[in-house]
Amino acid sequence: MNIKKVMALSLATCIAASPLAVKAEEEIRLISAPINAPIDEAIITEYIEFKGKIEKVEKENDILSIIVKNDNAEGLDQMKAYINEDVILISDKTMNFTDKEDLKEGMEVTIFYHKDTIMTMSYPPMLGPDVVVINDNEEHQGVMVSKYDEELLSAEGDMILRPSEETIIVDKDGEALGIEDLANRDLIVFTDIVLLSYPGQTSPEKIIVMPEREEIAEVDEEEVVEEVEEKEFKEFILGNEFIKEINGVKMIPLRLVGESLGYEITWNQETKTTELTRGAQWTAVTIGKDNYNFARMLIKLGAAPVLVESDTYVPENFIEEVLKAKVEILPEGLKILY
Repeated sequence: MNIKKVMALSLATCIAASPLAVKAEEEIRLISAPINAPIDEAIITEYIEFKGKIEKVEKENDILSIIVKNDNAEGLDQMKAYINEDVILISDKTMNFTDKEDLKEGMEVTIFYHKDTIMTMSYPPMLGPDVVVINDNEEHQGVMVSKYDEELLSAEGDMILRPSEETIIVDKDGEALGIEDLANRDLIVFTDIVLLSYPGQTSPEKIIVMPEREEIAEVDEEEVVEEVEEKEFKEFILGNEFIKEINGVKMIPLRLVGESLGYEITWNQETKTTELTRGAQWTAVTIGKDNYNFARMLIKLGAAPVLVESDTYVPENFIEEVLKAKVEILPEGLKILY
């Protein structure tokens, strides 16, 4: 099949339901929009997609990441995605799972990440995606990722699934599942035929049932405490001679501490901002601003960074509140455990 086939119920139905359709050569693609909604109204999607070409594949301390870039002139044009064991990698041509080793520079891919995913405020932004699709299918097969309710209606309200006996249904590990396993789950849907109605309807060729997000996010606090207690921490001693009291606040040299903990430090002279990067961890501080980035949130530490003889100094509690390292006070200085 060379093109995506779209079947229309009737022109009257299409107009009344008001789906937006964009035609590009022989392909028709549906763009979801609420009934009677203004064309420019933003649609909140369960999963956000970012398409582009892999510009770079990096591996640092056994952590694989890809930098994906596109030609988007307005908005986000590149992204750095960390590929861990939880990321589902698939090909839109074979509809099968792929390996991290299959990701190569120059590949066209689509990244899907949940709307609640934590993304760094750096450029390019960095995140851990949920799904990465290798776009190697010239037949334009569609891949959709969303949460579907008990009626198999997508969270956006624009698509209903009508699985048939031929629809392949598996979990992340490739184990076979049934239609009864689809309700109220996050699904990766492969489809080639969409019934043009509102909401649209499709009989998928294959469905991959994603792990429940609640299970991924659920944390046993006792286990976490035990894990922290059993962890063998590295340590670094920051001597008292490096700690300065400025305006009644104990301040520490950011570059010395950051580099000692394994962070890469960069300085932007124009914005007076220092960035710290270590694997997927990223934060930044700006001289004179008591705003510190942690997990895409701005927190205040009670004092702004200052320049002391061309070195950036931050409040002592930056170590625990932002870098999330442990600190012990010793007579000779601070013992930092990380």
